[in-house]
Amino acid sequence: MRRQSEARKIREGKYANYFEVGHNQFEFYVDFGQYDPQSEKVQMHTRIVTGPAYAKMMGETLSSSVESFEREHGSIVADTREQDVMEMVRDSLKRTEANRNGYADSSQPPRS
Repeated sequence: MRRQSEARKIREGKYANYFEVGHNQFEFYVDFGQYDPQSEKVQMHTRIVTGPAYAKMMGETLSSSVESFEREHGSIVADTREQDVMEMVRDSLKRTEANRNGYADSSQPPRS
């Protein structure tokens, strides 16, 4: 008999900072990818296809999770009418890179 930990499959995680959603009469699909600010191109890497009932449940579950996150961490600002979505992605990537390099203020490198 195999131990339970050996029987579990390790799920691969993929980072996505870009997505597209579509549907037809029978199914919904969500394509995930990564936006590269240097080339200003998107590389799509994963497609999830599901039926309408499961898509609705996924939307409700995601909405509930966002509400929980906001109760814990504060409001998420996502007014895309005021800011270009790709600019939001660029800013996020700059902050991530700055944090990775140890800069305290992500908009400026440390002063000498």
